[in-house]
Amino acid sequence: MKLDHAISSGHTRLAEKLLSINSNAGSPEYASLFTITGLVLIYHIDGHVETVALAAAVTAVYLDLFPTAGAAVVLTKISGAPAISDFEVGSYLAKEREAAQTLTAARANVAVFEEQDNALQETRKPFILGKKSGAVTTVRMVYTAGGDYTSENGKVHWQIEWVPISDDGFVEPA
Repeated sequence: MKLDHAISSGHTRLAEKLLSINSNAGSPEYASLFTITGLVLIYHIDGHVETVALAAAVTAVYLDLFPTAGAAVVLTKISGAPAISDFEVGSYLAKEREAAQTLTAARANVAVFEEQDNALQETRKPFILGKKSGAVTTVRMVYTAGGDYTSENGKVHWQIEWVPISDDGFVEPA
């Protein structure tokens, strides 16, 4: 089943990407999640492990914004980025804080509880992404694997909720 799509409901829009975790041992993988056009306001980016547990030794997971003609902009902190090795189906990943903080990663081998309170409202604030002129600009999940996972090893279902700011503002699965 191909899940990659974008939908609009009410004022916010949702784009989804089902990402297979594949890689070669020791090399960073740059997995494109969403393509950005124009200017958009992002409410959240999160994902969950959807099929089979992820492979062992999947480490240093972070998100960035990458224009094909330029340097990446870090969306979540690289130093101390979490490992998602052996994450079970239902495990949770999210950009919940400012770019100076790591990606949130919660395993499904324990109960997960999260509610919106004053602290969460302060950290889960909307942010703006914009396409670089003359370049394809994508949100990527970057990770390193300690083994050769060239065959599929689990999938992460990513979602991004957004609204356009500019007339050409749009987000779609990469």
